[in-house]
Amino acid sequence: MINFGIYIHWPFCRSKCPYCDFVSLPAKNFDFDAWKKAYAQSLKFYAGQTADKTVTSLFFGGGTPSLMSTDLVSFVIETIRSFWTVAPDAEISMEVNPCSVDREKMIRLKQIGINRLSVGVQSLNDKSLKFLGRLHTTEQALTVLKEARTIFPRLSADFIYALPGQSLNDWQNELQAVLELNLKHLSLYQLTIEEGTFFYKKGIQPAEEELAADMFELTDRLTYQAGTERYEVSNHAAAGHECRHNLLYWHGGEWIGIGPAAHGRFTKKQQFYATAQSNISSQWLQSQTHEEIVLTPKEKAQELIFMGLRTREGIDRAAFLAQIGQPPETFMHAGTLQDYQTDGFLICDSKGIRTTAKGLMILNALCRTLLK
Repeated sequence: MINFGIYIHWPFCRSKCPYCDFVSLPAKNFDFDAWKKAYAQSLKFYAGQTADKTVTSLFFGGGTPSLMSTDLVSFVIETIRSFWTVAPDAEISMEVNPCSVDREKMIRLKQIGINRLSVGVQSLNDKSLKFLGRLHTTEQALTVLKEARTIFPRLSADFIYALPGQSLNDWQNELQAVLELNLKHLSLYQLTIEEGTFFYKKGIQPAEEELAADMFELTDRLTYQAGTERYEVSNHAAAGHECRHNLLYWHGGEWIGIGPAAHGRFTKKQQFYATAQSNISSQWLQSQTHEEIVLTPKEKAQELIFMGLRTREGIDRAAFLAQIGQPPETFMHAGTLQDYQTDGFLICDSKGIRTTAKGLMILNALCRTLLK
C-alpha cells in the first residue's frame, strides 16, 4: 500500500505570533457551517482524482486548528471516510495551543478520531513565551501535556531556541527540562526571522550563527542520549513515534492539501502533480480557488533530493530510481558532490546519499550549490 495523506489547513489563531510567516489570521468568531461546506467541496473535488488511494495519515494544521469546533473536526474526518478508504491504523494528528484546549475538549477530540496531538509549547520559560507572543504560561502548557499524555497514544510538543540573548547554558537547562517530560516526539526549531513578520519589521535578530550551531550540536547530543534521536533537521523521536504524515513530505510521498495556502503532491496517470490553494482565506472559503501544475521529472527529482537530505535516512537510491528512472547523482554537480563528501557534509554509498550533522547546519546552501 502506497502511503497517502490529507492535510487540512485552518487559517485562524487568537493572535498572530511575531515570528510566524504561515498563512494565519487572528479571529474570534467563525462561520463553521461555511467552512464545513468549503472543506466538503474541496475534498470531493480531490476525491475525484485520488479516490483509488488509501489514506494513511490526516493532519489538521494551521493556524490553530484546536479553535475548530469538534463538530467541524468530526465532519471533516467522516467526509474523508466517505470519499476514501482510510487505513485502520491511520495517523490522525492535530496541532493545538495550550490555551485553546482543555481536558474535556481533548477527550472529545480523541472520541471523534484524533489519535496524535502536537502541542505548540515553544518554551518552558514565561519570559520567552511573552517575547514569542504566546498566550499561555509554562504552567498551562505543562498541565495540557500532563493531561494529553493520559488521553492520546501519540503526543508531540514544539519548542523554539536560539532566541536573542539566549545562552548555550540557558538552552541546555531548558532542553534538559523538556527531556525530563519524557515525550516520545519533539519538534525543536531554531528561531528564524522571516521577511514580512513582526520580528523582521522590528529588526529582531536570532542567536549569532556560531552560537546557534553550538546549540544545534548540543540538541543533537542530548536528544540522542535521551532516546529521542533526530530523524529530520528539527524533529526528534523515540523509535516508532516519528510523525508519519510529515514523513510523506520528506520521503517524496503523496498527499492533498485542503484549505487556504495548503499544498499537495500526488501522481495521476504516471505524472507528478503539484497543487496550491489560494492563500487568501476569504477567497478560498467562497470558491476553493487553487492551482494545479504538472511537475517535470527534473523538478520532482530536485524536490526528492532537497527533502530527502533533511532526513536521517537521506535519499534512498532504489526508491529514487523507481520514481524518477535515473540515479540521484544525475541531478547533481559531480565535482560539488565529491567536494561535499571530502569535506564531511555528505555520505554517498550504495544505499543512497545522506547529510551528516555538519551538513545539516548548511543544508540550504548545500542544496543550492549541489543541484543542477
